[in-house]
Amino acid sequence: MKKALFICLISILTYTNANAQLMSLGFVKNCMTYNRTAYTNELFRKHYFVVENAVKTAQNELLVGATSYSNDQNPANGEIKVLSLIKDDKQITEISFVNGQKNDFSKNFTEVYNQMVSFFNNQTSFKSSKYNVDVTKFTKDKVFYYVYKIKEIQIIVVANYKLDDIYFK
Repeated sequence: MKKALFICLISILTYTNANAQLMSLGFVKNCMTYNRTAYTNELFRKHYFVVENAVKTAQNELLVGATSYSNDQNPANGEIKVLSLIKDDKQITEISFVNGQKNDFSKNFTEVYNQMVSFFNNQTSFKSSKYNVDVTKFTKDKVFYYVYKIKEIQIIVVANYKLDDIYFK
């Protein structure tokens, strides 16, 4: 009996730990309302850890100096990377869904994206000359949400100001 309870407990903890590392629409919708401490605490609850406090190089120069978070320290396993820049009154969050040999985060991305389509009613799209990709854009309450894909990496960018020209062109 004790052995069965122990196995059940281990199974529940393993499921909770794996599930906590996924990205949620709730975080995507609310990330612009966090200060740095609340941001770090929220990601820590989801088992994301600070990788670098001030990124020196980023795919987009607007994110230089951002704090980098990851749900996995081994990129071969696949990971969700989060870059967060909170500077004065401007905030940008970039969430990259990277797939590795062991984990496939495309299902998590698809789930979040489908929820975004359902939640936001003002979807538009444009072509990014910088990345040469199509970008889907949503806005709600003066927050801008951008979704695009570079090769096999799906990316969601959230900002409290319009990034159409300065991030994508």
